[in-house]
Amino acid sequence: MKRWEFERAVLGSDLSAPARLILLALAVLADWPGGVIPAKFSPSLSTLQVMTGLSRSALATHLNAIERVAGRDGWVVRARPTKRQAQTEKERTRYRLSIPASARDALASASHGLASAGDGLGLVREVDRASAGGGHKPDHFQTYSQTAAKQQSPSSPEQIVIDATGATAEEAAAVANRVANERKPRSLPGLLRRMATDGDLTQLLADQRAAAKRATVADALEAARRGPECEHRVPGGAALHPTTRQPLCPHCRTQAQRNGLKVVSA
Repeated sequence: MKRWEFERAVLGSDLSAPARLILLALAVLADWPGGVIPAKFSPSLSTLQVMTGLSRSALATHLNAIERVAGRDGWVVRARPTKRQAQTEKERTRYRLSIPASARDALASASHGLASAGDGLGLVREVDRASAGGGHKPDHFQTYSQTAAKQQSPSSPEQIVIDATGATAEEAAAVANRVANERKPRSLPGLLRRMATDGDLTQLLADQRAAAKRATVADALEAARRGPECEHRVPGGAALHPTTRQPLCPHCRTQAQRNGLKVVSA
């Protein structure tokens, strides 16, 4: 399975918009051909939140709906770590993308029709660059927000958010995605303009930045806890918290405070 085949199947499916967004985000992280996300790129829910602009509950709901389980075909296979692996070895859920049989049949039919039309029009299929080079090269791929930054027009949803709030292109794409997924307006630009007038976009941007900051802190904590055990047998216990700058181990923290370490408010 090549990346363009998977993406075409997703875009031609009857999946909900959030489900398509999740699958396309996962496709950015996967190795192609094959659709397997390497362990070191396996995303946490916090990472998927930043990539899609969806809430954790929405992510969980749609991932469950598109997962391949016993007796039911699906778009993604998830290998979840045990509670012990997650806590002590910091293992994350592994992902492997796939195209359900029904969607694969529809893709084959559509590809045949496109190829027939292309023969008469002189169309050439785009080369699958990922499969040509092999290996995982995420820098070859562009996320939705990066593409939007190059293609946005004065009336695009992203540009409306940028003009109203001063957000970056990536932040604007996340805010626009959130409004589109939660409100499902007939006209997204029209709704965003009204929200800009009411000041709602500024609050949404603040929420987005706060969520991104929490995700960054969570990832930093997860990385710190993979460190060596401290003298109190706590994994990564001597590492410093990314905001308070105090040791993660309570015993190390108490000892440091006794030695004159000042407490910093998170």
